[in-house]
Amino acid sequence: MNIKKLRCFRAVVIHGSLVAAASVMNLSQPATSRLISTLEDELKLKLFKREKRRLVLTPEGKEFYREAEKILANLDDLPRIVREIKDGGTRTLRIVALARLANSLVSPALARFVAENPEQRFSVDVRGHRDIEQWVAGRHYDIAVALTKPCNHPSVIQRPFFDTDAMAMVPKGHPLELLESVTAEQMAEHDIIALAPGLRPRFQMEEIFHSAGVELTCKIETTSSVLACQMVVEGLGVTIIDRLAALAVDESRYSLLPLNPSYRLQFVLLFPPGFEETPATKSLVRCLSNQVRESLGEHAVMTSDTD
Repeated sequence: MNIKKLRCFRAVVIHGSLVAAASVMNLSQPATSRLISTLEDELKLKLFKREKRRLVLTPEGKEFYREAEKILANLDDLPRIVREIKDGGTRTLRIVALARLANSLVSPALARFVAENPEQRFSVDVRGHRDIEQWVAGRHYDIAVALTKPCNHPSVIQRPFFDTDAMAMVPKGHPLELLESVTAEQMAEHDIIALAPGLRPRFQMEEIFHSAGVELTCKIETTSSVLACQMVVEGLGVTIIDRLAALAVDESRYSLLPLNPSYRLQFVLLFPPGFEETPATKSLVRCLSNQVRESLGEHAVMTSDTD
């Protein structure tokens, strides 16, 4: 398989037609069509189907695109790596985190990091639970901040980071605000905002409700924890969240209540296969840990051994 076929495949996915992909690739339409056909023959997969004059990915095509995009992203990053090697400068530190931690943890931690490492270049991406582990396994990032889950890539290095309690988040003035703690049964009497099925926070919410013998019925679903928090402060319902994610919205407009029984959330740091600690990564982990301590205080238990 050659890279030209993968780039052509990506162009068709992004632009939705052979004509547009051919223009981007500076190829004729027949040549573009042949590249896609030979790629499908080589893979023995049907990658596209036609819908209303557009080519859309099949389920198999979607899975292949996720993996192909990682390969192409790494290739696209090679010119920058070569420039850094030639210049003899500091290598760019590549960071990825969950959206729920980007504003409340990663951004202020990076302010600390820059104070300690003013010359260090870095890039920051935000990705979902499903993608982070795979991107780290592909060595596209140097460090990731994520929720713990069974690791599907044995080569990915996973280190404990911190633990904290899951909390019920309710808008100011909500009836549940009067309670000292909240049960799943009590939450079920109100409109619940949940993450979409298949996402790690949704699995955790389902586990909380299942353990209590309560059916989880959601009025609103979203793929964003931050948006779930914002919808809570707008009075659209209640949700379950961690204290750090809740900090992304106006603290004066919501209350956090302990769950009864309590449910512990475990956060981890992920590193790529063959990871070797550098002064920059060590400094970043220290800054992240200090930011957690400052933001959560006694509500977090640090489990990282990299301080």
